[in-house]
Amino acid sequence: MVSRQPPDVIHFGPFRLHLKLRRLLCGEEEVRLGNRAMELLMALARKKGEVVTKKDLFDAAWPGIFIEEGNLKVTIASLRRSLRKYSETGSYIRTFSSRGYWLSDQLDEGMPYDGNVLGSANTQFPDLGTVIGRSDEIAEVRRTIAVNRLTTIVGAGGIGKTTVALAVAQLVASNEKDLVTFIDLSRIAGEEFVIPSLAAVLGISSGSQDRLDAVSSILARQTALLVLDTCEHVINAVAHLCDVILARTKSVRILCTSRQALRAKNERVLWLAPLRVPPPGGSLTSEEALGYSAPKLLVGRASEVGNYRLEDRDVGTIVEICRSLDGLPLALELIASQLLVKPATDVLGELDDRFASLIGRGHEGPPRQWTLLATLEWSYALLTESEAAVLRASSIFAGPFEAGALLRVVGLHDLDPADVFDALAGLRSKSMLSIEHSSNEIRYRLLDSTRAFAANLLEASGELEDASAAYARYVLDVFEKAKIEQSQLPAQLWYAIYAIRVEELRKAITWALYQNGDTLLGLKLVATGLPLWHELSMIEEARKNCEHALAVFDRSSCTDSALKLKLLVGLAAVTRFISTDTDKAIETFEAAIKLSRDIGDKNAECQGLVALASYRLLPGYRTAARETLEQLKKVALETGNRPALWEHETLVAELDIIRSEYPSVIARLERLREELRNASDGTASRFDADLRIRTENTLGAAQWLGSQKPGTGLRRVQTAAEWALEAHHGWTLIFCFTRGVLFILSECHDYVLGRHCLAKLKEAIYRYDVPTWTPVANCYAEAFDALSGSRTDPDGIMGAYEQIRTGLPQHGRHVYYALLIRSLYAIGCVDEAVQILDYVSEIGPQRSMVPELLRLRAVEQRSRGRDDDAFSTLKRALEIAEEHGAWAWRLRSATDLAAFLLDKLQFDDAKKVLEPVYGQFFDGFDTPDLQRAGNVLAELHRSGTTGGGEIAVSR
Repeated sequence: MVSRQPPDVIHFGPFRLHLKLRRLLCGEEEVRLGNRAMELLMALARKKGEVVTKKDLFDAAWPGIFIEEGNLKVTIASLRRSLRKYSETGSYIRTFSSRGYWLSDQLDEGMPYDGNVLGSANTQFPDLGTVIGRSDEIAEVRRTIAVNRLTTIVGAGGIGKTTVALAVAQLVASNEKDLVTFIDLSRIAGEEFVIPSLAAVLGISSGSQDRLDAVSSILARQTALLVLDTCEHVINAVAHLCDVILARTKSVRILCTSRQALRAKNERVLWLAPLRVPPPGGSLTSEEALGYSAPKLLVGRASEVGNYRLEDRDVGTIVEICRSLDGLPLALELIASQLLVKPATDVLGELDDRFASLIGRGHEGPPRQWTLLATLEWSYALLTESEAAVLRASSIFAGPFEAGALLRVVGLHDLDPADVFDALAGLRSKSMLSIEHSSNEIRYRLLDSTRAFAANLLEASGELEDASAAYARYVLDVFEKAKIEQSQLPAQLWYAIYAIRVEELRKAITWALYQNGDTLLGLKLVATGLPLWHELSMIEEARKNCEHALAVFDRSSCTDSALKLKLLVGLAAVTRFISTDTDKAIETFEAAIKLSRDIGDKNAECQGLVALASYRLLPGYRTAARETLEQLKKVALETGNRPALWEHETLVAELDIIRSEYPSVIARLERLREELRNASDGTASRFDADLRIRTENTLGAAQWLGSQKPGTGLRRVQTAAEWALEAHHGWTLIFCFTRGVLFILSECHDYVLGRHCLAKLKEAIYRYDVPTWTPVANCYAEAFDALSGSRTDPDGIMGAYEQIRTGLPQHGRHVYYALLIRSLYAIGCVDEAVQILDYVSEIGPQRSMVPELLRLRAVEQRSRGRDDDAFSTLKRALEIAEEHGAWAWRLRSATDLAAFLLDKLQFDDAKKVLEPVYGQFFDGFDTPDLQRAGNVLAELHRSGTTGGGEIAVSR
């Protein structure tokens, strides 16, 4: 019989697994897996469609090592979770109870998934190695968090709190619907950074607003498990955070690890005990000793490093080592490598000497703190000079790091790359650092206690400043590469590679610019960080850093005009969205344009002109808009800058909408839509809203407002809303929802979808820290409540009116005022509605809104019995709407006028007004305006034409 060999490439669902290359692809994108997860997947793939026993999986991922079954469950959970990032509807790995697992082409419907999670949240977990001796504790924590919303795992440093919490997080992420997020608080220096750290992990931009309010507001709509690791040094801030989040949410659970209890409300504390050590006295065989978790961990780690085997003659010594180390897991792991190079009796003797030395120095603190410090000091003393240097340098990295990054930081020691790699291998073998496998990439990570120990050594050795400088230069190189790759890589892949590095950028900028470590380096870091901030819609962070960098530049002796231009253009790109100082904003735009012309940077000139042109579309600045747009087009054509030309087209379209030139708008945007459809990914600029989505949104709104196809316009806007939600780009969502989506949904009375989109808008405003756009969200919230019958008092609506009236110039769109007026009419508050109408009349209504505002004025006139005035106003509204080609306002005005004539029993005149307008529409007959027009016509036909005559023109 010919044996069946698996192919080199195995397909399942959207995935391709290359066995020889050890690579998993989904489409063209590589799925990054840890080393053991890859081993398990390969074992399952080789027998795809068959059950693979647990024994076979253990042999594949942990060959020759005896481990607990919980490790298999945790690693399978991690693997399932990685696959779900690319195929969200289920899992391809099925469980057969008590037997094993199998890989299938069909989704496992038994593994539910809730897609309504935070799209921008960082749910990456630190790599979890083999877990030994903690199965009972992991099970207990899972039982506890199922019934308690706040649980804290408490224990001494190095006792394994993080390991247990990570194992629980992996299992919950795989088997439950929760969004599971891990926040490593060991990296932060003080309590003021607790909330910003949680916000950053959840993808919420930092800034000046109340981030805890933002975090709790977003989490209130989620089912989530937050894992807050290493809380003891920031315990008060963590306790406050937990109290607030649990009070403001219903479906959020929190799991903390700390060396002491939080003393927060409703906290359930689980004390993590040391690993079990055999009792004193008695003689044990090696098999009996390994029945206790402490010897099992010590021997297991030694076996992983060098195939160590416990002999019966060494059992007593091994047990005594475990007892002297108090069963502390980290201390046991540090000692394990020594069993490979010297007898167990020598290891025990040296350990006793180290304890005696430590106690002799009068060390204060709990005994287990002595144990850990003594073990770390002893382990450090055994390092080679190069290993010690590499360990100290490694502490500059708050998270995982690549060998290449470390080479940059340890350069001050003149170590050859070979020496550094040897040192890394030595530190790994001595359990001073751990390895994380991500596809074919290896990254290194210091454990929290080891990092703190090494950081103290780095500072004490006088190496901290040099290491910080080398680290900042490395980060600069990373983001210079990112800027180049932004136009070369698919957006999703670029995001996956660089979004996780935002904390590295912050750390480098803080040292270089805010702590005056290296001013020029800090300026360059801000300039190179702009693409990331724009991609993440971190508008406020970009503004703050650009403004600070420009102030520093002007005080310094730096003469690099190109660098200053980058900072000016970056500031201009965000100023157009959030500036409250009009004169200062225009000054920034014009300074960027002037400097770009002085040094001949045409691309920068285009960006400055885009910002200036968009600002000049605001009320009060439009006289110069056309001239600026012509300048933009000229420069873009000279340089072949396609994104700038596309920006020009969208801005011209916006100007034409303001001028009520709808046919040209629709034709222009339809051409642009086709061109963008054929553009390659990465070509369009992302310093603004996504152009493809923005174009679909504006085109849909223009078709609803200025064509006889309002149904087509509505569908386009709904499509744009779906795209904006899927894009996970904050400013794209904010722009589309405030400049089209919510407007059309409110006009079409779709309050269900409207409220859903409104919730997403508020979430984006919180997440990306642009509270200046809150008035627009409040405007729609109040309007939806009033128009749907959920609100009857005018206070909230008038409050929203004041916010819009006194807010950003960017809010000065009179559609907002018209919406609030309609809302006040809906609840019978005519006087308040007239107050807004009078204000708009006083400042001068925007041309595109004149017909609708006149129609709304006629409503007030009729309510006060001024029918003659109402009739004249409606006729004027209809004439202007027809002149403007504003079909939506024309239909409404004709319907209102026909209804007025119907009330006066002037049936023929009413039909002459409405039938010619209604008859020219091609779709959208299920939209409210066309339905109402149809109902009025039906009533006219039922009433006949008797009794009707011509109404005198004088009326």
